[in-house]
Amino acid sequence: MNIRSKFLSGFTLVEMAVVLVILGLLLGGLLLPLSAQLEQQRRSETRKILEDAKEALQGYAITNNHLPCPDRQSGGSGGTNDTANDGVEDFTVGGACATQYGNLPWSTLGIVSQDGWGTIMLYKVTAAFSDRTPLTTFSMASAGTLRVCNERTCAAPRLTDTAAAVIFSLGPNEGFCSSGACLDELENTDTDNDFVSHIPTANGSGNTEYFDDLTVWISEPILKSKMVSAGKLP
Repeated sequence: MNIRSKFLSGFTLVEMAVVLVILGLLLGGLLLPLSAQLEQQRRSETRKILEDAKEALQGYAITNNHLPCPDRQSGGSGGTNDTANDGVEDFTVGGACATQYGNLPWSTLGIVSQDGWGTIMLYKVTAAFSDRTPLTTFSMASAGTLRVCNERTCAAPRLTDTAAAVIFSLGPNEGFCSSGACLDELENTDTDNDFVSHIPTANGSGNTEYFDDLTVWISEPILKSKMVSAGKLP
């Protein structure tokens, strides 16, 4: 075979493989920044959604003299104010919430239900701020019992010891940890009164664990101040 016919025969398999590797590297270099930009956009969108939810909750309290109850995640009778996952707050005829921890009641509040990753946001409220008649209702004496901490052990200093309510997004992993230890995230879903809020972290050396939740809370003093300004307290 002469040089001309060899040239016309095309690329060898090795040459094709090299070209494909180079193309793969180039495409990978382009896709990674795009993925990071999309993730940042979703985080920014979720922060906005959470702040809107916080404002809606405070507005609801001013209008109704109490914060709404969470929407059940399971159970319930299927009746009015007792149906799981419908976005409507669930409370009993006795005036108490059916659960203090559950879905953010998006339908009751008239806001979007999902975060930037398409997951329903979660919510816990202190009973003293969500009870309605015939129970004792929200007053200047009502005390928030929810703590927001920098890590799961909730050591001092904490972000707050007296939150009236906490709203949070499970982040891009939607609460399913597949990267090892996620104990800070588990603190947000164990239904107790302690929650964690800090910058996103990935598994690494030392004590670094995976955490991608986004958390906001309603301050007891600020909520009371808004109620006083609206003429609903004392």
